[in-house]
Amino acid sequence: PVDAAVGISHRRAGHDVGREIVARGYRRVGLVGTKVDGDHRARKRLDGVERALGEAGLTVADRADYAGMSGFAKGREMTAAMLARTPDLDFLFYTNDLTGAGGLLYCLERGMDVGDRIGLAGFNGFDLLDGLPRRLATVDSCRRRAGQIAARIVTGDWTFEGADRKVELMPTFLPGDTMRRAPG
Repeated sequence: PVDAAVGISHRRAGHDVGREIVARGYRRVGLVGTKVDGDHRARKRLDGVERALGEAGLTVADRADYAGMSGFAKGREMTAAMLARTPDLDFLFYTNDLTGAGGLLYCLERGMDVGDRIGLAGFNGFDLLDGLPRRLATVDSCRRRAGQIAARIVTGDWTFEGADRKVELMPTFLPGDTMRRAPG
């Protein structure tokens, strides 16, 4: 950071999601994300998922990157294209909740068994997920807390624990209703 930094490790968060995917028995995983030229955080999430899959002896079965804005329509479009190209996928990870929500709606409209036949997860823990027919699995990326701490840093009301002026927050995986239950 130039002065200070607040946030999560996107690579670690992606790795945690990848471990959840593997632990729940999914093996044919597709990744849906933005073209990573401008979104380095999304790239790190994808790297983390891929590393976790690799540690379990799995590889990414398909990948689709899109340009432009994220949204429900983009998620529907990307999900349709990916499942047409690779119909045996059993899990789709979206680098954000907006495209993940579109993917969820696409799958539900087609009568797919979401959670068992195909699992889905997004990223960021957006409140808008509360209005979907099912709770999309996601990661609470601590956005509100990061903003609160950043504001305290700017106003001089924050004491750093180390000399590097970094605050790393720990994201939380939220399994929702779009994944199999964790074993045990």
